[in-house]
Amino acid sequence: MVRVFEFSNYREYLKKRLKDMPNSGYGQMSELSRFIGVHTTLISQILKGHKDLTTDQAILACEFFGLNNLESEYFVLLVNYDRAGNQTAKRFYKSKIQTIKDQSQNISERVTADLKLTDGQRAVFYSDWAYSAIRQSVAIPNINSIEEVGRYLDLPLEKVNSYLNFLLQTGLCKLVGKKIVVGPSSTHVESSSPWVNVHHINWRNRAIHSLNFTELSDLHYTSPVTLSAADCELIKEKLIQVIEDVRAIVDPSPSEKMYCLNLDWFRVAKK
Repeated sequence: MVRVFEFSNYREYLKKRLKDMPNSGYGQMSELSRFIGVHTTLISQILKGHKDLTTDQAILACEFFGLNNLESEYFVLLVNYDRAGNQTAKRFYKSKIQTIKDQSQNISERVTADLKLTDGQRAVFYSDWAYSAIRQSVAIPNINSIEEVGRYLDLPLEKVNSYLNFLLQTGLCKLVGKKIVVGPSSTHVESSSPWVNVHHINWRNRAIHSLNFTELSDLHYTSPVTLSAADCELIKEKLIQVIEDVRAIVDPSPSEKMYCLNLDWFRVAKK
């Protein structure tokens, strides 16, 4: 994961970020130029140091790369530092750049090796299926960057970047070098939690969504039935055993593909 805070020159960040994009950035410079409304020749001149981005173009570049507010502010300040016409202005921007860099490091220092999510953090994590999906996806080899996660889950880079920042801050993901990996913290929402229904609904909505893109490896089964009260309990016990068997297989299994198991076994007509 290329973090803008690691750079003191915005051109070097652009070069590295473009290079780390799919196909080693092939075609991405054209995409960037179209997005900010300039010719590719200008982007080439900027990367070579012959021209500078304007402030407006820098803000659009931040949107293109999916930077959050703090990262965007830092990037724009780097651009303005290079554009500054006198030393007084350069000192002004350099001070602002250092302040934001310090702020980003303080956020990183708050990440712990293992922690229990607070109620506020649970409210965020279980508000959207994408949080847990992003966290699980980085366990798969070769999915270790914002671009790779976005492409794998078909999510916009800005959303992936924002959600990953939360996952990194809570310890649910971590950085190893420049790669994003699953953190040591685990998640579990108890049946008594006010977020359990949201969690179930989020992933069942994803199951409904997947019906439009069914693959041979998928399995969707719906079968309303009538049976005895005793057999209702018997089937419930068997399903619980299936869940335990699945967990016994999943826990030691290497991460290669992401699947979701939804089991729905409930009384349809309730008084």
